[in-house]
Amino acid sequence: MLLSKEYFTKMKWPWYLSLLFLSFYSLEVFFNHYCFRTFALDLGVFTNALYDYAHLQWNDATVFKYTPENLLSDHFDLYLIVFSPLSYLFGQYTLLIVQITSVIIGAFGVYAYLQTKFNNQRLSLLGMLNFYLFFGIWAALSFDYHSNVVAAMLAPWLFYFNEKKSFLKFGLLLVFMIIAKETISLWCFFICLGLLIEHRKDRRNMAILSGFSITSLAYFLLTIKLIMPALALSGQYDHFKYAVIGHNINSAFVNIVSHPFDAFRNLFINHSGEPGLDWVKTEFYGMALVSGLYLLFFRPAFLVMLISPICIKMFNDDPTKWSIDCHYSVEFASIITIGAFTFIGSLKQSRLKLMLPLFVCIGSLFATYKLTDHNIYYHDYNRMKIYHSQHYNRGYDLKEVHKAFALIPDTAIVCAQSPMLPHLAYRNNCYQIPFVKNAEYIVGSKSEPTCYPISEQEFRQLLRDSLATKRWNALVNDTNITILKRLK
Repeated sequence: MLLSKEYFTKMKWPWYLSLLFLSFYSLEVFFNHYCFRTFALDLGVFTNALYDYAHLQWNDATVFKYTPENLLSDHFDLYLIVFSPLSYLFGQYTLLIVQITSVIIGAFGVYAYLQTKFNNQRLSLLGMLNFYLFFGIWAALSFDYHSNVVAAMLAPWLFYFNEKKSFLKFGLLLVFMIIAKETISLWCFFICLGLLIEHRKDRRNMAILSGFSITSLAYFLLTIKLIMPALALSGQYDHFKYAVIGHNINSAFVNIVSHPFDAFRNLFINHSGEPGLDWVKTEFYGMALVSGLYLLFFRPAFLVMLISPICIKMFNDDPTKWSIDCHYSVEFASIITIGAFTFIGSLKQSRLKLMLPLFVCIGSLFATYKLTDHNIYYHDYNRMKIYHSQHYNRGYDLKEVHKAFALIPDTAIVCAQSPMLPHLAYRNNCYQIPFVKNAEYIVGSKSEPTCYPISEQEFRQLLRDSLATKRWNALVNDTNITILKRLK
């Protein structure tokens, strides 16, 4: 039996470790949501899409766009459709639960792969621990939900199925990964390419991996060159923001091939022209190195698997993408952990084999701790400081705000301040302030500092102007929460 006494005896330590980190992650994720550290972009948008998909309708992205446009033109994310039935059970918490669960699944994938390859429980447990500690996972969980996080957590199972030579399961999982987001399929191409190099002596494996790599690349090109432009009002792929290498994917490819040294240099330097961003890329590379990246130089095939995430990250026009913050480093968790521990597992010297895993885990712990304070690229450290009281409050009465939400009917059209919107997004229509449009309720807090995409002054002016028109009635209007209801 799968759940036999023997199974629990064998797997008790992976489960103990996973339950420990599940509790840590829950403190991070659910208190961030309760304390209004989740936002319209992106949790609010995706939660509203869940509602639409669960009710068999397309999402029009009007949460953050004035003109309706199919959300799939922004990111070709089919996971939201797949997960939408779960929203009948979990509502606004659905995607947060899915994302945490995916991390646990990913960690078990790391354990399963290492145990299958080396049959060394100590090595497998420490690999699992390093994965849980990896700074990219903590950063991703601290910032809303993103489907590339879920897809990245499935990557360890690709290695496991490849090691077991279960190519049908490998192929099915690969297909499930590439539908997460258009860029994931490009990453899968490089994963397959790296595995092909790792298993270059196995002709059958090479032939199968070649087919999978071509499939991944074909899906990527089909999505960004045909499907997404057909759905977009602009008639083009709107997320190509890599001016340093070109104005579209064709010119980027030509520029990289024609000027490889310039392209390589731009992976490491500040190409924005803003002096304050000079060390942002360096900070990321430093934290990746101490988390085990240096060991991948002894297994270069795993470096090949990082080509796509590195380029998408470091060539981007937005310096936030270069940084250690948000979900922009999560793909590195699987590849660095598996690559580093694959190298360690292949070592002959027993003392080095004994000490290196501990050294890597200590490095990951240091990097993740460093993530929570005094970084070169500033972010809200309270999102990650589960060991500090500031993580569990917001400076105003959170209980009163949540209580006031009960005044708004589930069927009403709502326009809300960015941190409030994810709590109100599981409905047919909702908008981020300042897109009031045909909203029946306006919701915000004068004590909440996050007013994106407008300034705090503009936000307060919007509330004052709305009341001044006499077309709105204030159901609640204090320092904690303001709820305006449109008069008939």
